[in-house]
Amino acid sequence: MFNKGIYSITLTNEAADRLFSNITASNAPDSSFLATLRALLRRRLPQNETVRFVCKRLYISANEISAATVAQSMGWFVPSEVRYAVASEYNIVIVHTEYPDAGEKMLEIVRANTGTGKRHMGGYVRQEDLRVFYARKLNALFYSDNRNIVIFTDKLELKHFHVLQMMIPKYLPSLFADSPLTETETALLKSTGNTSAVEYEMLIEAFAKDLDIRSEIIRTKLSGFETAFERLRVSEIRNEINRHQTDYDSYLSLLREISLKIQNSQYTLAGLECAVNEHTGDSELMEYFLCNKNLSIIRVTGTVIEFVAHGYADVYDEDAVERYVSNHAGYMYNKINSAMSKAQMETLYRAIFLNRWYKLRMCAAYTADMKTGLRALQYYMFPPESNTYLPNPHIQQFACIGTYAARFQEYMQKKDYVGAIDQAVVSARNLNFYDSTVIGRFAQDLSCTAMKCIEKPDGTLLTPMEALTELGGDAECQDPLF
Repeated sequence: MFNKGIYSITLTNEAADRLFSNITASNAPDSSFLATLRALLRRRLPQNETVRFVCKRLYISANEISAATVAQSMGWFVPSEVRYAVASEYNIVIVHTEYPDAGEKMLEIVRANTGTGKRHMGGYVRQEDLRVFYARKLNALFYSDNRNIVIFTDKLELKHFHVLQMMIPKYLPSLFADSPLTETETALLKSTGNTSAVEYEMLIEAFAKDLDIRSEIIRTKLSGFETAFERLRVSEIRNEINRHQTDYDSYLSLLREISLKIQNSQYTLAGLECAVNEHTGDSELMEYFLCNKNLSIIRVTGTVIEFVAHGYADVYDEDAVERYVSNHAGYMYNKINSAMSKAQMETLYRAIFLNRWYKLRMCAAYTADMKTGLRALQYYMFPPESNTYLPNPHIQQFACIGTYAARFQEYMQKKDYVGAIDQAVVSARNLNFYDSTVIGRFAQDLSCTAMKCIEKPDGTLLTPMEALTELGGDAECQDPLF
């Protein structure tokens, strides 16, 4: 556990960064952790995958943590690498506090609310063996989902930072499952626990020699040098072409207009001929849009369809609603309109989501590219036919469609275009009541809108305030959002 900072390492210089562009680090106290990762993973990590090492220091006092809710505290503690993890990435994240008293408080809250069966980081398992292994050296909690590991510690001195490298294979078990450590690699990891850095520096530089860093440095420094003249000439020729093109365009303006008309007619003719002569998934997709009155096509460009999906908010977890709707101090009430009481808001929630006396109309906008996939459209300006549908905040405010994008791709691979589009229809009807940020915005929108987006069993449409009046409520929204 050497206290000396390690900085000048061949495996972390400019050339090594080019070699290992898929193994990176940020905010680390020194270069050793990144160098160790690159030495161990150079033959284990596929080129199309990445490993990120991140140190996140929290400048939060114990008093601030004590005054905050658990949700607010976990918002500070849980790193973005966990919230927005990508399938092709591995992440090692160390979260530590600047103030020791705050560190103890952070660990207390994390221990009570994080991991399997808990509200936060439910997909992560607490690695108790790692906590016990490091117990004499530092106070830390370890959470892993096999691809990502988050280490919460009350402080991060250099000696702690170095010794945490010793268990890298435990942090990324899937990368070492079929490739056990060599004797040299084991020695490198053990050396991070020494009081002196001499052995570590000797071993890490030995790894660098095997990579022919010198050749890579030469390539980095001299890349493009011999073609400098050619690149200058390329720029000159491009300028000449631009001048000639300007002259050419001025003579052919009328012909260009006619050419465009011919081209547009050819596109129309090709589409008609395909419709007449081919019986593929396109005709089935057209029939689906024609029959589904809840879909509105806005525009079609090449392989891209821009459309709006309408429906009812009927895809949600009732247990989640029941769990949070009675908590007036929770996120379902934090941002509601001041003219509406929390008791009234609870009445409206229950009437829609639990008793199902009313249906809530919702809409969302998407583009479906038959080549690249499904994309949610954020801050969309909806057409007039959407005026009685509340925009789904998952899509409208956060452009989030979760697993529906992957399902879209699965259907596209099977050339099931109808099934692919239907994923957007389902996502437009989905509300995730476990997502405090999204549902907080949803509650604000619902409580303040003057839109007639609530439907009675007989088809009559009501605003939220009108629905409350019918239910026996008595309030008036003073600041509608729509």
